[in-house]
Amino acid sequence: MMRALSKFALPLLLTGCLLLTGCYQAKMTTNKEPGDTVVEKSFASSFIYGLVPAEVDVSDECTNGIASATRKISFLNGLVGSLTLNIYTPQSVTVTCAADGSMYDATTQGQESSFTVSEDANTAEIKETLSTAALQSTLAKEPVEVQIAVD
Repeated sequence: MMRALSKFALPLLLTGCLLLTGCYQAKMTTNKEPGDTVVEKSFASSFIYGLVPAEVDVSDECTNGIASATRKISFLNGLVGSLTLNIYTPQSVTVTCAADGSMYDATTQGQESSFTVSEDANTAEIKETLSTAALQSTLAKEPVEVQIAVD
């Protein structure tokens, strides 16, 4: 009886772990009007839990810049990541290009390069801020600064 139970315990435990994992999403928006062009990549390669982020070049498609970008880890992305022990962590990336006429000089209206987290922020707020900062840094190919606001 015990042997039969242990035979099913590991597969049930693994299935439960997969079903209980959540999906992740981070979105970055700019002050540009969204256009009609949307670029989607369902398996953008990132590595080591996303610490080495996915890079998607949309310069040919988005000649007026980017209105918004979303990266997420879908169930299938998470499954592939878990099978590779999250060494390879694919992400789904969706980029909405800016509309015609919304191009602006980045030196005068630059994108946010500094993010602030309050000292008493919860884990979800910290993750959201860090994810948004990482996405912004990836898209702008520039470093960003994350500060902790001390009361």
